[in-house]
Amino acid sequence: MKSKTLAALALIAVFGITACNGDTEPDPAPPETGAEQPAPQQQQPEMDPEAMALMAEAQELQQRLAPIEQEAMQDEALSSQLEQIQEQVETAMRNESPALFERMDQLEAEFMAAQEAGDQERTQEIGMEAQGIEAELQAVQQDVLDRPEIRDPIEAFEEARRAKMIEIDSEAGEIMDRLQEIFEEMEGR
Repeated sequence: MKSKTLAALALIAVFGITACNGDTEPDPAPPETGAEQPAPQQQQPEMDPEAMALMAEAQELQQRLAPIEQEAMQDEALSSQLEQIQEQVETAMRNESPALFERMDQLEAEFMAAQEAGDQERTQEIGMEAQGIEAELQAVQQDVLDRPEIRDPIEAFEEARRAKMIEIDSEAGEIMDRLQEIFEEMEGR
């Protein structure tokens, strides 16, 4: 059985559950500086070659799984199961932090108005505030995902999705197992 961390990662990363009903705030435009200035040279710490190799392998495996997963998600029962989980997560989050959702809704309206007015400074301010609220909502989301009434359906969904993917391509199980090994190894670093 997958750990709750992997369940949360799978739900968030693979299926794109967001804290704002599937909407994401647009990135604020970069500040205008007049003339472009070259970025200062910074010494980037070199990543461990073994970690880089693991990341590259994980990316390649994820690319191999993507079309299999996409086909699996065409299954009506599976996609319905996911929709129910997404609704359950969003409802729980909204119940947990209604003020944060209300503020995000306000910011979205303010952002659109500022964009229409061409007020780039205000759009940047709104973007910064939205990023802070999104960070708070991610913490709320993690708390919600840890609840048994949410975690258990996620695990059941993951098992059903895995079975469907293996049904589509018998190698999918081995690929998913290897990905889990890589994630666990990276977490241990």
